[in-house]
Amino acid sequence: MENLYPMLVIFSYSLVLNSMPPLLSSFRELFNISIALSSFLPFFSLAGTVISNIFTGIFLNKLGIKRALLTGYFLTIVGALIVAFSGNYLLSILGLFIFGLSTGFGFTGSTTLLSQAKNPNFGFYHGAYGIGGILAPFCISWATKNFGDFRNVYLMYAIMFLLLTLYTVIKTFPILQNSLGGFSLKGISNAFRDTHFSTFLLLLILYSSVEIGVITWAGIVMKNVIISSYVAYALFWLAFTLSRFFTDFLEKVMSSLLRTNAIILGFTVFLFFWLRNPLFFALSGFFFGPLFPYMQKNALGKIKKEHLTLFNGATYAFTSLGGSVVSMLMGMVIERNIFLALIVPLVILTSMELISLKTGKIK
Repeated sequence: MENLYPMLVIFSYSLVLNSMPPLLSSFRELFNISIALSSFLPFFSLAGTVISNIFTGIFLNKLGIKRALLTGYFLTIVGALIVAFSGNYLLSILGLFIFGLSTGFGFTGSTTLLSQAKNPNFGFYHGAYGIGGILAPFCISWATKNFGDFRNVYLMYAIMFLLLTLYTVIKTFPILQNSLGGFSLKGISNAFRDTHFSTFLLLLILYSSVEIGVITWAGIVMKNVIISSYVAYALFWLAFTLSRFFTDFLEKVMSSLLRTNAIILGFTVFLFFWLRNPLFFALSGFFFGPLFPYMQKNALGKIKKEHLTLFNGATYAFTSLGGSVVSMLMGMVIERNIFLALIVPLVILTSMELISLKTGKIK
């Protein structure tokens, strides 16, 4: 039961976050903008995520988990309403930026809450994120069909977070110990100098950069053959989620899960960008899925306890920063040549493989 509430939080945020990639084409048509300009929509959302995760990671012990989560929900509601009722490109960017600010409170708060559970299950926690990805395209389709405008899906999300707020107000939360949340500048510096802290953080940044970059632009890369882009996204998240639920099993049967998946991912992503077949994108979800919880679980088992809250905040902040930079870079390259954009994720996956081989901290 102690795993369910963090799963509910990550699922709710996943619905909103994973509505952006399949909606990029719709935003482009609505505002009559180029691919490069449309890349600013996810960029500013991720920029807000970076800022809020840094803040929350440092000050979570002063805020408390409950106050942090409620702050995030309030910002989500405001951001979603702006996007739902905005009539122009700049207001949509503002709404997405405000929503991005909310995610730091939600992600860092829920991860810290889960890490204090007696038996935290990070595979199931991140699996809940995948379920949100599966359902997001269907929410978009339903909102568009019944309300006539795809932006009304954000109105649905605002109502959902309002209900989550009401439940959170009456729910009790554990009190954070100072050792889990209080940091001086010297303490932060010492944390980043720790080799476990810095190596795992770098690997998570590299992984998320590839994941966010590929997911963001898959709808533009793929051709609508065999299946539609909405179905491709749903299948991607289905494969992604199933593999996350089986992370512990995959870890037992594969001694080098990170290295094996990085190689297979490189090959699968190459085929997707070359052939532009949505089925290869859907297949890649199975190999993306277990990597984040696998690396996070290993990291939290090796990093000093007093650095955990900072690590959680830094993870979501810098993975979002890496994702925003890579997705924007890929968008600029895709506008000129789709196949050349493949170079970016392949270089990053190769770097992950080399770091794993050199440090030996995780296979």
